[in-house]
Amino acid sequence: MKNILLAVLAVAFTACVFNANAQQVIASSGAYYESENLSLSWTLGEPVIETFSNGDLTLTQGFQQPYSFYLQQILNIPMGWSGVSSYLDPLNKGVDGIFAPYQDDLIVMSSMNGFYYLAQSINTIGNWDYHTGYQVKAESDFDLTITGSKIQNPAIDLAEGWNLLPVLSSCDVDVESLFSGIPSLQIVKEVAGTDLYWPVYNINTLGDLSPGKAYFVAAGEDGSVVFPECTKSSAISKHVSKPINHSPWNDLHYSASSHTIAFPAETFHNSGMLPGDVLGVFTPDGLCAGQLEITNPNSNIAITAFANDELTIENDGFENGEPLQFKVYRLETDQEFELEVAFNPALTNDGFFAANGLSAVQSLKLQATGISENSGFTFEVYPNPSHGIFSISLSSNSQNLKIQITDIRGSVIKEIQFGESDLRIDLSGFPKGVYFLKLYDDGFVGMKKVVVE
Repeated sequence: MKNILLAVLAVAFTACVFNANAQQVIASSGAYYESENLSLSWTLGEPVIETFSNGDLTLTQGFQQPYSFYLQQILNIPMGWSGVSSYLDPLNKGVDGIFAPYQDDLIVMSSMNGFYYLAQSINTIGNWDYHTGYQVKAESDFDLTITGSKIQNPAIDLAEGWNLLPVLSSCDVDVESLFSGIPSLQIVKEVAGTDLYWPVYNINTLGDLSPGKAYFVAAGEDGSVVFPECTKSSAISKHVSKPINHSPWNDLHYSASSHTIAFPAETFHNSGMLPGDVLGVFTPDGLCAGQLEITNPNSNIAITAFANDELTIENDGFENGEPLQFKVYRLETDQEFELEVAFNPALTNDGFFAANGLSAVQSLKLQATGISENSGFTFEVYPNPSHGIFSISLSSNSQNLKIQITDIRGSVIKEIQFGESDLRIDLSGFPKGVYFLKLYDDGFVGMKKVVVE
């Protein structure tokens, strides 16, 4: 009797609440299990969702469990400097947490307006922002896994000037197509690399932008780029090997900051340069800070000069304001030549290093009597720094030695001609600062930086 009463009440309640809605099949499959101590029934894959309401009560039936679908991207972080980004919006955004497992590997991470420096416990970045790329310096290689959701609007706003662009795609993206709608684009270049896209000189050694990497982009005005759709699954970012050094010069230090110099094809005509020659750019202290093999003198090329890395003890690149010097090495004959270069004054950084500087060569010429450093002719300047009085010691006498002294802006302040092996230079009457002594002796050209205190 009790069971009959409950059934009647249930029918009455259903009629009152649901207003005699038609019955529907909600479960597409199911099963029933029973043992001595347990009975269980279930349904699977309910394709129909129904909501019923009488104003005071709402009941929803059917498969409706919300879920979140997260993806993973593995970023290969190489030793040294590199540019990194992610096409995911991280689930856990704090960079402290993201890099917590890699505290022995990561040195510093920076954006255009903040940085995360573990050694000094400085974090002005806070949260990972997928709208920007990052510069990272690592003590050793490591793989960083980013877990997050797909970005629904893969567009990036570009500001006038320099930007650090992320790659919001899991596919390689053609650089020319991506920037086809940005008429003011000046240049796109790797972070701590030599590949670039410089439309005005028709130079494109970059080709594609790779997932996981970041790139410096310079634009003449504000704009935006939209990354194309990509159905490719997450991939590990590519680690590109550095070119082999075939010259007698030091290996390059690929710092995050660099200066790009264009060599239009017409400047090679009648210059004396040959295919296979290695072009190098040198600091006043004689350090090679950029090099490139000339494979086709009939094509425009660009060489990247790297800045001094402030996070290393030794001097390994250019300081701002230092003049750019060039040499050529010919592997076939084991010869080294000085390269006389004139710069295009239309670009502001005409011959002097600047972080993210751009220069273009207007004319060049190999010195016909270029000699190798192995000839034994060397010189030293001492004391350096000094109060303005410097001595120059030559490894051998020269009857045709000329010395040109310039300030940090490149202006010639003094010219001297000597024939002795021990020379004295007096700059005590000039303001304190950095100066450059450039020595000419027939086929030899050398430069030293001196500091007046």
